[in-house]
Amino acid sequence: MTDGLDSLVTPDKIAERISAASGIHLTGRTVWEKAKRLGIAKKIGRSMLISTADIPLLLKEETKADKRQQREDKTAELHQKRNLAALRKRPPGEEQGQG
Repeated sequence: MTDGLDSLVTPDKIAERISAASGIHLTGRTVWEKAKRLGIAKKIGRSMLISTADIPLLLKEETKADKRQQREDKTAELHQKRNLAALRKRPPGEEQGQG
């Protein structure tokens, strides 16, 4: 298959390859969590997949500034979802500021 599916691997396989190459113990869950944080994780049903092209991003060290920015982005996204949900719950014709 040459339609891109060959380049997808599971977090467990990536963890095994990294562990074998470096001698450190790394779990698939650790790989998945970092991939999810970086926005490179793909999920089909219950299957978790990561592109082999994204593996160098997993190996890059995250700085405190990177983690802080990710938290801020996540917080902003959460506030946006809450505001949208509140707007959807508002009865038709009711405008902000009244009441």
